[in-house]
Amino acid sequence: MRRKAGRSGLTGKPVGPLPKGARGLALALLLACSSAPLEGRTPPGRVVFYNVENLFDTRDDTLALDDEFTPRGEKRWTRARYEAKLLRVARVVRAAGGEECPLLVGLAEVENRRVLRDLAARTSLAGAGYGVLHRDSPDPRGMDVALLYRREWFRVVDSAFLRVPLSPDSTRDILYCEGVLAGRDTLHVFVCHFPSMRGGERRSEWKRGRAASVLRAKIDSLQRARPSAAVLVMGDFNGAFGTPALRLLRLRDPGPLAAGASGRLACADTVLYDTGCWLRRTGRGTYRYQGRWQTLDHIVVSGSLLNGARPLRAASRLAVFDAGFLLETDRSSFGRKPFRTYAGPRYLGGYSDHLPVYIELSFGK
Repeated sequence: MRRKAGRSGLTGKPVGPLPKGARGLALALLLACSSAPLEGRTPPGRVVFYNVENLFDTRDDTLALDDEFTPRGEKRWTRARYEAKLLRVARVVRAAGGEECPLLVGLAEVENRRVLRDLAARTSLAGAGYGVLHRDSPDPRGMDVALLYRREWFRVVDSAFLRVPLSPDSTRDILYCEGVLAGRDTLHVFVCHFPSMRGGERRSEWKRGRAASVLRAKIDSLQRARPSAAVLVMGDFNGAFGTPALRLLRLRDPGPLAAGASGRLACADTVLYDTGCWLRRTGRGTYRYQGRWQTLDHIVVSGSLLNGARPLRAASRLAVFDAGFLLETDRSSFGRKPFRTYAGPRYLGGYSDHLPVYIELSFGK
């Protein structure tokens, strides 16, 4: 059965769309009110995306196909295993942040707000003061996307969950959030998990194309109103750069960009750049299939975050967080692969079948 879409919200009061006349005033107030206590301090600059692979609680949701992830289900998903998974995900997020917890964390394959609340408040992430942005989606298995954000540094102005029409099928929503970072600049964030390749990559490509079209339409609408808007998209696209669905996003490789005399990259504000393109030339990736690395997880930024048009700037390359504890020997081929929680019904006690990716944000001088 499909899940009913629930109410969106944050840890605390929900945030919904503001009336047109009020949005500019709210943004101005946030900029004014949030800048004073943060003056002279440097915000954390790292943004992380992580497909955590099946972060279910142990309860049976009668509206979702989650029976295998219950104590009596095929996976024997007990409270102890659930808590161990939470602690491992928190360890990864904390380590991927470097010197401190990341500013923003996009997550895929989380079941509900309960697991997000446990992750943010009952693990090593508790001291970071994360807010949670999430809504139950119509995905048949109950797998959603979510955003954790450091409330001290990132103030949410608006949020929405974009439905991807796949009738008669259904999939997870696309998360959109507009927020003010450190009282200095506005960032538009999207978190995505495009439909899987189940049934074959070619036969399922139209589903990912539909998700890409919904995402592109929202970005186009945003950029028509604000051409220099700072846009950051992160997610598991279930496809590499150049696949048909991703071509609909009109992504470009930032590698060939030349820096001007100021050191800033020469690119148009509205062009979208896939910061993981460089991985294609290295044999690295975020997901390993039949002995080969693939880059399914992406972070995309608008040119306005690369060319110095705004106070906020982004690196032109993402990084893969591939710490040794996240990997195990790939016994079917040479090399190593992500250390996942299950191999079929067999419990391994690992982390995920994906590696996290991250990118650095900073303010120009």
